[in-house]
Amino acid sequence: MNYKRSFFKIFLFFLYINHIIAFQEYPTSHNLEDSYQYLSKAFYENERDTIKAQEYAHKYLLKARKNNDTTNIIHGFYLISLISESAISHKYSDTIISFTKNRNSPQYPIYSYRQKAVVYFNDGDFKKAFDYFLKVNEEAKKYDNIGLQYSSKKSIGILKGWMGENETALKNLRDCYPFFSKYKKDAPEQYLELLFALSESYNFNKILDSASVVNSLGYKESLELERPDFQHYFILNEGINQFSKEKYIVAKDSLVKAIDLLKKTHDLANLGQAHYYLGKSYAAIGMLESAIEEHKLVDVIFQKSPQIIPESRKSYEILINHYKEINDTDNQLKYIERLLKVDSVLNSNYKYLIKNVIQNYDTPKLIAEKQQIINSLEKENQSSLFWMLSIITLCLISILFLGYNYVKNKKYKKRFNELYNAANPDKNLNKEGLIIEGKNTIGIDETLIKAILVRLEEFESKSEFLKRNITTNSLAKSFDTNSKYLSKVINRYKKKNFNSYLNDLRIAYAVEKLKTDRKFKKYSIRAIAQETGFNSTEVFSKAFYKKNGIHPSYFIKQLEKHEQG
Repeated sequence: MNYKRSFFKIFLFFLYINHIIAFQEYPTSHNLEDSYQYLSKAFYENERDTIKAQEYAHKYLLKARKNNDTTNIIHGFYLISLISESAISHKYSDTIISFTKNRNSPQYPIYSYRQKAVVYFNDGDFKKAFDYFLKVNEEAKKYDNIGLQYSSKKSIGILKGWMGENETALKNLRDCYPFFSKYKKDAPEQYLELLFALSESYNFNKILDSASVVNSLGYKESLELERPDFQHYFILNEGINQFSKEKYIVAKDSLVKAIDLLKKTHDLANLGQAHYYLGKSYAAIGMLESAIEEHKLVDVIFQKSPQIIPESRKSYEILINHYKEINDTDNQLKYIERLLKVDSVLNSNYKYLIKNVIQNYDTPKLIAEKQQIINSLEKENQSSLFWMLSIITLCLISILFLGYNYVKNKKYKKRFNELYNAANPDKNLNKEGLIIEGKNTIGIDETLIKAILVRLEEFESKSEFLKRNITTNSLAKSFDTNSKYLSKVINRYKKKNFNSYLNDLRIAYAVEKLKTDRKFKKYSIRAIAQETGFNSTEVFSKAFYKKNGIHPSYFIKQLEKHEQG
């Protein structure tokens, strides 16, 4: 489920505590109300009142600039980034990161990494948000910042759930529970948000009884912690849970109640989710007209806030089928267009849809069905010929694009299978054949050639090629020969130039390591490049593609699919 509560407030408590501790070391003004500590504290206490918060942030920055205090100027920029619009917030965060990325500080740039993650999350760019939350988690571990570690771990768990990684998401959230529970009185919203995410994850994993237990706990804790505005989230989750248990009447009652409460909070994402499940509940008890109206409301909400999760897209499939059955081509076409738009949004944030969401109306089918409707409209209204021809052209381009992708993917898959099933071609040397084959045409004594080939065999067998910045000069020196002789031997007996020889050895090693080492396979492309001696990700990727005809990212994904069966 996607509750879309602003991540701006997640773990503000821990950020505040860390700042207070840090600022105790800074010189303060004789006037308490003019001190850095006071202004920072006042900012966080008034963060819900943007105007007041902005006033304190600008006072803080002005004071720091007057004192030419670099450390506090950076913190002033950070405070402003917390209350600014997305583009401005990113600008301030990027400025802080550029100034502090080489500093060994427990505050910066880690807080600015986190702020960028928050902004990307709230803007719906979950991929970038995920990357920055990972960066925050790594930095927090370096400085033993427990609060930020759990904050980022919770955020990563929620995002994993939305990207279909349900089992690992649940583990993340379970691991976070003891910590958030310990601080529930100091940070009640963060604790209740964790319970909400935990309940949601249990539902995703079909552990329905546990989801109900957490919903009941969350509802009770909302009262005890004086956060009644959280109750309707647990009512919503329990309504969805009851639907999963096939208790449709109970589900309907909970969802109706949750919708009334969500309308007051303007939480559109959760409201859309509630209408989707209410529509499903109505359909299950035979109230089909009411069900269609609820699914229409999902679309109304999507037009206002283009954030949607995979299961809610099914509302469009239901609407398309409904209007197809009653032969209402105008509405059928309308919701096909809307579904294509929804899928484009989903595909940008939830790439797992390609393998995890069963699409009764995948893109080719939607395009074909759309074309049939357009053809029927053409017969009824000749004046729309130009418009329809334009649509046909777009459809043909789409089909050609899909065809091209199909051929390319087929080719890539074939290359993957060849690569997966092949033995390491660079593993064994043909020691005698390399010298016996043909005449010695390179003008070097055969004894020296044999000596260089033996050294090359040792170089390969000991994987010395994984070292960085190897050159013909450095390698020739280690072989007690010169670079000219070494290049000639490699060209003649390895059938390639020095750079190709070195890159091919590294790529073959990477392929074999990816096939046999589970831990290595989890590395990023950048890390794999570094491990295999390449100076950059780009050079590694180009060398991998040149040798194997597929990109390393594709090879790794196919390996994962192969292991999953």
